[in-house]
Amino acid sequence: MNEDGAGKRLGIDVGGTYTDLVLLDESGVPVSLKVPSVPGDPARGVLDGIDALGVDVSELEMIVHGSTIGVNAIIQGTGARTGLLTTAGFEDVLEIGTQSKPEMYNLLYRKPRPLVAREHRLGVDERMTFEGEVLRAPDAEEIVAKVQELVDDGLSSLAISTLHSYANPASEAAIKATVAERFPELTLSVSSEIANQRREYERTSTTVVNAYIAPPVAAYLNQLLERVQERGFHGPVFIMRSNGGVMSAQLAREVPVHTLLSGPVAGSIAGRIIGASTDTPNVITFDMGGTSCDVSVILDGDPSQSFEADVEGHPVMTPLVDIDYIGAGGGSIAKVVGDRSLRVGPESAGAVPGPACYGKGGTEPTVSDANVLLGRLDPEGTLAGGIPLRPDLAETAIREHLAEPLEMSLQEAALGVIDIANVKMAYAIRAVTVEQGLDPRDFALIAFGGAGPLHAPLIAQIVGISRVIVPWSPGTICAWGMVNTDLRHDVVRTVDYGGRTLAVEEVAALFAQLEDEGAQALVDQGVHVGDIATRRAIDMRYGGQEHTLTIGLPEGPLSSGALETLRASFDDTHQRRYAHSSPDEGVEFVNVRVEAIGRLRKPAAAAASTSAPREPAPRGTRPVVFAQGTSETPVYTRSELDPGARIDGPAVIEEDGSSSLLPPGFSLVVDGARNLLIDVPEGQLV
Repeated sequence: MNEDGAGKRLGIDVGGTYTDLVLLDESGVPVSLKVPSVPGDPARGVLDGIDALGVDVSELEMIVHGSTIGVNAIIQGTGARTGLLTTAGFEDVLEIGTQSKPEMYNLLYRKPRPLVAREHRLGVDERMTFEGEVLRAPDAEEIVAKVQELVDDGLSSLAISTLHSYANPASEAAIKATVAERFPELTLSVSSEIANQRREYERTSTTVVNAYIAPPVAAYLNQLLERVQERGFHGPVFIMRSNGGVMSAQLAREVPVHTLLSGPVAGSIAGRIIGASTDTPNVITFDMGGTSCDVSVILDGDPSQSFEADVEGHPVMTPLVDIDYIGAGGGSIAKVVGDRSLRVGPESAGAVPGPACYGKGGTEPTVSDANVLLGRLDPEGTLAGGIPLRPDLAETAIREHLAEPLEMSLQEAALGVIDIANVKMAYAIRAVTVEQGLDPRDFALIAFGGAGPLHAPLIAQIVGISRVIVPWSPGTICAWGMVNTDLRHDVVRTVDYGGRTLAVEEVAALFAQLEDEGAQALVDQGVHVGDIATRRAIDMRYGGQEHTLTIGLPEGPLSSGALETLRASFDDTHQRRYAHSSPDEGVEFVNVRVEAIGRLRKPAAAAASTSAPREPAPRGTRPVVFAQGTSETPVYTRSELDPGARIDGPAVIEEDGSSSLLPPGFSLVVDGARNLLIDVPEGQLV
């Protein structure tokens, strides 16, 4: 993978409503397409997209794919029948959890049902100390007898998570070997191979989630690989990971828990690339679709990282790009609550029946209906796939459900829906910036998704952001991000055995071991050694604390000076995040982490136009309602805008799959990569 140049590569993002495809070749000029997904057969939807795009898969160098197969299996309860082998006496860790209550004041809150039934959680008579000393080794005959019970009950997947395996994986390795030899038909997930760090409940939950989704994910990937190979494809298929990199399809079959957030994460990676290309290292990505909007922060060119997520109430310990979600999208339903209160979301009309203006049976007013009524979406336009919008149905929904109950005009009700949705999304941006000690005024906002460019300028104004960037084909930008990323493999090791401080030599030796492990994982996926780079980090905390901050180490040999720099960085980060720090307090190392990156060849960037831009010419006008009133607004076709073109608002810029709104007082320029760079004036229009 280290030869010069790059051949054709295809990015595929399978969503619940649409499957997005982006084709890149040596020219760097992308070709994109959206086709309806096929929920019962997502591989069929992928092939439909390949046919519609006119791609000969035998000419493809690689396919990069992200999907919601794993997370949908959890949401819909369609994963495999799963069992759990754990240390005797700890069978209920999965159900007891941490005894925390996510919704403290909700008297009706109920914990989600465990993915493994109580009768399928079996204890093994083995024991390991927290320092990794084997007190009782597992007995092979007992293991076979226990697993036979599960197999006889029809289970097809098994999670293995024993006490303190992060300190010494010997017991889990012995159990795995015994089960694999005697029951080769079982899918096995082992905690020391998936989440090799302390916290028994979270580690067990992560392993169980992996076991639960592995069979359906593997079945889908096998089906997809078979179908594209039948058409002559012989290259690698890479799967987008939650950490912002990709991995081989083979590895994704084994550890699908690392792919749960693959689609939204690709948007963050695209945002990082776009930020770098526009000399904007600090950006906030804003991905607004039909059901929700996803927000992430990229600081100094690096996406914000997290190492634990909650998926439908089930914690998973996996490195991931830190993305904040809020139930506000084009399909978010607006309703009157009580006598005079207007609420938007989090309920969504979804793809079916969808907003009223889709004409698919939806009757409740949504954000999309409000945009159609206000003229911000073309009332005479069509959805992806050529489905015409129905402004008459949007008007009926808003009148009956909002305007009449609130004694408002249609326009007032529609503006209220948009204002509330924008404020909710502005709060989401504040949550990932202000609440994390960051000033949103130091960032640009990159808007994508089908609805993102329509709302982003006004949202940016609310939070004080002065620049909005709308990339090429914002509706398919996640698929574009997939074909522009690298392989990545994360390795973690717990070192906190009672708060003991590690010497520099011990830390250096441990990092060397993890770097070798991470590099070998990439080599096994076809990466050349010369294309591998590593980054190091340590999870740190003050003595007596429970939670940690992950602090990156500088490059170069590890020394006492490097650890002093690490300590200063920890104090600074703690001060920024929590508004206090304790430089005189001792610190503890909890986990050490290595991020191994296998660089993939990238297509060259498309050449920028050097000719003088044509004067932007609107294709027409239509009335659009703003806070200041109704304005006869020019409508531009984005593909007709040359680099260097300038437009003053009000204006609407339309393209396949998305529309961008330029309110009065805003202006934009098209840069060399055909991004729309929108300048946001101070003040609020809402």
